[in-house]
Amino acid sequence: MKNRAHTFLLICLATTALSLPARADDVPPVVKAMIDNWASQLQVKPTYESLNDDGSGNITIKKLTVAKPAAGEDPAMNLVIDEVDLKGVTDEGDNVYQIASIAVDNMAFDVTGPQGKFAVSMPSGSAEGVYVKDAGSNPTPEDALRAAMTVAKKVSTGKVTIDAMGQTVTSDGYESTWDGDPKTGAGTFSTKVSNIVIPEGVISMMDQQGILKQLGYSGLTFDLTGDGKMDVNSGKLGLDYNFGLIGKDMGNLRFGFGVADVPIAAYAELQKSQQTGAPPDFTAMMPELQSVLVNGLTFRFEDSSITKKLLPLIAAMQGTTADALVANAGAMVQLGTMSLNNPAFSTQVVTAVNNFLKDPKSITVSLKPAAPLKVQELMTLNPNNPGEAITKLGVTVTSND
Repeated sequence: MKNRAHTFLLICLATTALSLPARADDVPPVVKAMIDNWASQLQVKPTYESLNDDGSGNITIKKLTVAKPAAGEDPAMNLVIDEVDLKGVTDEGDNVYQIASIAVDNMAFDVTGPQGKFAVSMPSGSAEGVYVKDAGSNPTPEDALRAAMTVAKKVSTGKVTIDAMGQTVTSDGYESTWDGDPKTGAGTFSTKVSNIVIPEGVISMMDQQGILKQLGYSGLTFDLTGDGKMDVNSGKLGLDYNFGLIGKDMGNLRFGFGVADVPIAAYAELQKSQQTGAPPDFTAMMPELQSVLVNGLTFRFEDSSITKKLLPLIAAMQGTTADALVANAGAMVQLGTMSLNNPAFSTQVVTAVNNFLKDPKSITVSLKPAAPLKVQELMTLNPNNPGEAITKLGVTVTSND
């Protein structure tokens, strides 16, 4: 499945299909803005059976349909929503429209390609405090970026069901919040996909060696979470983002990063590439891209039982015991980090691994330079001197903190 298919699916789930189609010249401005934004991103024109505008800011769309045939390596996509209700539409000025609430009833989405059919269904969804930007006919990179964003104070869906290759995965639903500037989209946000249940049949297809079953997992249940902050200023974008994968009776994986001074024009170039089918041309923008700042990066695992289940299995594969594996782990890690030519870091890693394996709580790998580093500086790091790079990047490994 190509990237555009993944992007389209995320738009459908995360925004509960808040973009609408065009069919007549008298389409309300907020709907026209949504039409143009969707068309710009997906190169497809939706249709609907009827559109009712009561003239007081309330709009109802019946049988919203998006049908996109397969093209080249891109699969066919189809979306049908029985009804979309917009309430309390107001013009906020500067080509920004506010919608007090949106309700979506009965959404069905599917992607069909050489590997089969992938289908998603959702009986209901809603959003509050939605802000839609009209990019206009000749948008600036900032306008194009803002128009592509779905900004809503709150979004929630009912149960989501995914069917693929004869198997079914379910989730209790999606939720998101946002608080910030409707004109730029800058602000803080959070997202959560709750109680994703992957049954035994799917696990068997993914894990043909049966390792998860040996660990006692006949199925998997987990949540996906995200939160962060986005800044938009003087043609530059900054983003701090944290992602979490929380597995029931397993552990929590957390990943975070921070970047600044990302040129918004890079997004415009990507969008242009998507529309024309030509590869992006970043040559003229290379100086700006090399000036992007990297503030830091964090990877953290918080154990909730899986480590003590894994140790005996790994030990058996190596013909030893779990106790012996833990006892020898420090020496193995020390041997593996000697080539990094950074004794202080090697000692830190050995200590962290030993403490974690003896009492599994958490282990964290962080990259936090003393001051933000430009991409250009990262590109000049000497691969033959990893010890110096580790110090400059501020890499640390800690456990049980």
